[in-house]
Amino acid sequence: MKIILVESQQPELAPWLMGYLGAELDATLGPVRRVIPVRPNCFVQIILGGDHLMIDVESGERVPAPRVGLFGPLSHYRYDMEITGEFRTFSARLQPAGACQLYGIDPRALVDRVMAIGLPPGLFEALRAAPHWGAMAELADRWLTALSAGKQCVDPVAQAARVLREQHGQVEIHELCEETGLSMRHFQRRFRALTGQNPKHYSRVCRVSHAVHLKELLPDASWTACALEAGYSDQSHFIRDFKALTGILPRDFLRFQTPIERYPVWKG
Repeated sequence: MKIILVESQQPELAPWLMGYLGAELDATLGPVRRVIPVRPNCFVQIILGGDHLMIDVESGERVPAPRVGLFGPLSHYRYDMEITGEFRTFSARLQPAGACQLYGIDPRALVDRVMAIGLPPGLFEALRAAPHWGAMAELADRWLTALSAGKQCVDPVAQAARVLREQHGQVEIHELCEETGLSMRHFQRRFRALTGQNPKHYSRVCRVSHAVHLKELLPDASWTACALEAGYSDQSHFIRDFKALTGILPRDFLRFQTPIERYPVWKG
């Protein structure tokens, strides 16, 4: 799968938006199944071509992904995706509290789930007709700027969640709590209200998802090296966290899966 990262040209969207992502995969010769790892953030995915099913690895249920969907964070390994056709998507990667603040949705209702949403009239067609990913980002910038108008964006706990994600979970929770000026109990309650998860579990998801992403991008790298990059100095600690979130050992998780090609290339 080819992944293109595209930056927003609107800095004022930073409290809500991490950036955009374009994805392409040719699955015209037959379905391609890919693992969906744990992830800390929500995103809006717009399927511009092809289709994909979400396969519940617990129940075996196969559910078509919506053409435009708001995907919540994944607290554990729950879904694979099965792609068919000339698959092409454009996604807006939201900050940890972005879905809550932009859509007024309780993030706890989004954890491990996807919700079909609508777009402004004409936007889907304009995105499909756009000549390149950058042009899509310009269209999405205008959409999200309008959506965020008048919304509250200053929240110290939302900023703490953003720092925790950016640092791949390698920040002490008590330090983030102290910076907000809140008691730990109040901090934890507010964190869960904004992200759908408690800070400790969220930190673990950030760390494990970072290790998995490294392995997807650098398949020749060892899991030990990926774990070290994700902040695990103790390999047994990494394996315990990994198995707790996925149910299986690292060596079995991405078996037979083709790597991701990401542009810009991985810089750590």
